[in-house]
Amino acid sequence: MEVRISYWTLSRSPYYSFIFVLPFLAIYEVMILILNKDEIISLRNGADVLMRQFLALFGEWGFYVLSISYILVFLLVFLIQKKDWNITVIKSDYLIGMLAEGTVWGFILYIFMKYIPVFLMFPSGKELFQQMTLAIGAGLYEELVFRVISITIIFHFLRLVFQWNKQFSLIITIIISGIIFSAFHFVGPYGDDFTLFLFIYRLLAGIILGIIYVIRGFGIVSYAHMIYNFIIIFTLTTS
Repeated sequence: MEVRISYWTLSRSPYYSFIFVLPFLAIYEVMILILNKDEIISLRNGADVLMRQFLALFGEWGFYVLSISYILVFLLVFLIQKKDWNITVIKSDYLIGMLAEGTVWGFILYIFMKYIPVFLMFPSGKELFQQMTLAIGAGLYEELVFRVISITIIFHFLRLVFQWNKQFSLIITIIISGIIFSAFHFVGPYGDDFTLFLFIYRLLAGIILGIIYVIRGFGIVSYAHMIYNFIIIFTLTTS
């Protein structure tokens, strides 16, 4: 008799997360080809510090190296965690459920953060299209770096060095990864000018995204991040 694994278990697995974000990665690549690369590199949003610092290392090939690196890193994480999940089936209704759930999490994040002033450029016309592209990139790459990689490394480091229990180590890990996530936005020539208010604003966002990642997995937190960025862009555009 077939054992039906629940939606809540499958949807947070690395396998489903990878399948779920593949269409967004494809959309991102197509939009990069449509947009002028020089123009998109000059934009500013939550993903630009991480992405532009990396792209600068490889010149005009940066976008392709970034995409290949993304796939390789996620495949590596997937292979490492595969033995803990042993999942190969794809249920389309679960993927649709992940779209709905990610949308809900994106709105929850927006509602929580909407009372704090948002520092984004006002997009219009082609700028809107460009900002949408970077919003997808933020969900894909920031969540991979600051949630999947950062939380995994910090959590195992704390467990190994300090021998803390799992729950306490996880709480500290989420806070530390949130601090790193916020601080990174002030690094380098493309970073924002540091203010305590802006640092705390992004720290709170990083903590919330960390909690979503731990509870619901990479696919949903990545999509929630995209939805939040989309809401901010459209709110500023239509206001």
